[in-house]
Amino acid sequence: MTTTNDLRTRLFAAIFAVGVSAVFFATAIVPASPNGLILA
Repeated sequence: MTTTNDLRTRLFAAIFAVGVSAVFFATAIVPASPNGLILA
């Protein structure tokens, strides 16, 4: 079952990359917001 393991690894890598970019976006947006922190 090499394909399942590879698919899981790619899926985890994709989720991790999205999470990291979301953190970078949040740190970029929060200081620019008027109240310093906006909770949607």
